[in-house]
Amino acid sequence: MNKSQAFFLILFCFSSLAKNNFEVGSGSKYQMKVAGGAVGAQVSIYITENKFGTLGVEYYTTTLNSLMPVKMWQQFVLGMEPGSPMFIKEGYVKTPELSAPEKLTSAYLNVNEGGVRVDDFLFSKPEELEKFKKGQEMVEVPAGKVSALHYQKKRGNQVIDFWISDQAKPISLIKLVSKGKKPSHNYVLELLELLKGVKPEIDKKKAVPLSKKGKSFLPKPL
Repeated sequence: MNKSQAFFLILFCFSSLAKNNFEVGSGSKYQMKVAGGAVGAQVSIYITENKFGTLGVEYYTTTLNSLMPVKMWQQFVLGMEPGSPMFIKEGYVKTPELSAPEKLTSAYLNVNEGGVRVDDFLFSKPEELEKFKKGQEMVEVPAGKVSALHYQKKRGNQVIDFWISDQAKPISLIKLVSKGKKPSHNYVLELLELLKGVKPEIDKKKAVPLSKKGKSFLPKPL
């Protein structure tokens, strides 16, 4: 379930920052297909706050291929400074099993199982990412047919192809395909629909320190 964590965040931060207004409550809903083509989870990501120098992003993930669906919310507070890339200031996690949201420690802010680290994209300048551009293509996803820019990123034995379009603001991600030797590296994310008026599930003011139970829902730090 944690495979998608970094990819939504990094692609979100990369896509057309200067042109987006990041309307609070707006976002996108995706489906995750796992090995064999089955839909294993749905992920929604949306804006929770947009203040001077700060942007809030929350995503909600629910598995679909188990008798007891697993639900998890994670929220990140991103810092924005003129002329500099975004950086992660704070992070929070919440599940039905936790009595209150829990604040992530620094060790858990940049962790993912997907193989490609957040800083592969998050701390790159747009001009540096141009070398990963493959071209403009028509992409068909559950949300419809969209003309999108195709990029490809490699890290070790993993290859990530992703397509973004201004038609899918503010997140801009249309589709992502990950392939690699590890089972956790093989999945597809596709846009289901755009979201409006979504209210955050996590209230940062009610957050408590990260517990052992909270850590059990997260990938382990490297």
